[in-house]
Amino acid sequence: MSNDFHSLLSVFHDALSSSAPPSSSRSVGGRGGVDDDRESARAGGHRSSTADDSNASPRLDPARASDPSFSAPLLRERIERLLRVRQVREMTSSSSPSSVTRNGREGPAEFRIAICATIVDEFPHEALWKKWMDETGGEISLSIDGDDGSTDENDDRRTVLATADMFVHAKYPERVASGWLRSKTLPITHRPNWNDVRIVRAILSLLEAAMRDVRTTHVLLCTESCVPVATLKETARSVLLNEICIWEEASDDDGGSTGGGSRDGRTAAQFGGNIGRRGLDWDRSYIDYYGRDSGRCSRFDEHNCWDILRDSIPSETVYKALPGWCLLSRKHAQGILDIPSQLGGMNLWPAFERVWAPEEVFLPTALAISGNLNSLSGRALTHSRWDERAADHKDRAHPLSYDGSFDDELVSMTRAEGCLFLRKMKWSLDLSVWDRIVIRRGRCRDADTTGRPQRPDATSGWDRRGDERGSDQYWYGNRSRMSRDFNGQRRKREPGDLSDRNDNYKRQHWRR
Repeated sequence: MSNDFHSLLSVFHDALSSSAPPSSSRSVGGRGGVDDDRESARAGGHRSSTADDSNASPRLDPARASDPSFSAPLLRERIERLLRVRQVREMTSSSSPSSVTRNGREGPAEFRIAICATIVDEFPHEALWKKWMDETGGEISLSIDGDDGSTDENDDRRTVLATADMFVHAKYPERVASGWLRSKTLPITHRPNWNDVRIVRAILSLLEAAMRDVRTTHVLLCTESCVPVATLKETARSVLLNEICIWEEASDDDGGSTGGGSRDGRTAAQFGGNIGRRGLDWDRSYIDYYGRDSGRCSRFDEHNCWDILRDSIPSETVYKALPGWCLLSRKHAQGILDIPSQLGGMNLWPAFERVWAPEEVFLPTALAISGNLNSLSGRALTHSRWDERAADHKDRAHPLSYDGSFDDELVSMTRAEGCLFLRKMKWSLDLSVWDRIVIRRGRCRDADTTGRPQRPDATSGWDRRGDERGSDQYWYGNRSRMSRDFNGQRRKREPGDLSDRNDNYKRQHWRR
């Protein structure tokens, strides 16, 4: 009884102390997001470990997939204490300032997205991403609606400068051939394999590198098989306002996505049908996640995610995201990096060593532990699909490939469901086709120019109309099936609704 009282007293002391949590001491609106001590420590160049590792003693080899000093019971104890402290602090403190229009009113605010790609050694869409960063950004004017949802000349307008940079983690950086790509590649590698916790370590290293740039406002986590299906300007508008960016064919006198006209960045209603005043929310992240009580949670998830983490993390803070590649605001990315300092120097990632698809569970769980889960949008910005009808169950773990099927219909349907990026395209996409569809908003249906990859002679029988398995790729080529899945709006997911394709195939088998 005495120990419980002293523990409770200690929690209240920590919660009511004048010192704020580490994550709250940083500005996260795009200016000055890293404290002086950490910044000075990094001045000599990129360190050979993630921010997580900086709090561990001794420092771990970047290629390690485990931490010998890790203690699951101790981690759980510290997480539970952190949650109690936060609960008391929330009950005794006033509400935090809103992040709306965070970057100020004078001059253009900068929306700067860090593209953080995890690759092996090749980057087939390098030219495409360079064009996206260099040619589709710039200034955009955003209107902030009134309380009644209307827009008129009296409503506030904000000018935002959309820019981007890229950070790459390569499994084999010594094999990267492109000079430009080498300049974007981290000088360390965690050597991750598929379904490996070292993917989480790679993500943490990428987040740390992106946070060094005080201009970074958002981080997109992706792989070499991801491509953008919206311009950088459209992305900035959609992210800041949480609006679905629809695709419309450009008229003859429109000239494509210019960025300043009414057609560029055309959006439908706010995601989820929200009506009311729209503000530029710089702190909002985008991740489609679910918990153990959700109808989306399969038996496989329970055994290979929740049960494995049972001894180290409270189950109410464990979540899974599909897809795992998501977009984080600076505030939330920094919050993830700050977790070790809030847990007495303990790393979080070792708990996920035996978790299936650890990055899919680590990110939403880390956001829950850092207290930021409730400020997310449940909208996924990266489109992925899995084939639940594959004959071989192991093939159900891999996203469907859109190689050879990139056209205006695919882009239109992808954007109609709220996504701005597409996965998975492992073959190099014809840059002129991407430019014609995404930037100039033209229709492109020619079978010879819709991004169909040059395939080896051994797979010359690959049929664009079906899903013949000429290699390890699958092509989701049945348009009637696509039309049912991309019906112009996001599918509603109700617990127990087996008619929903996501719930249905998740209950039957694992996939990633």
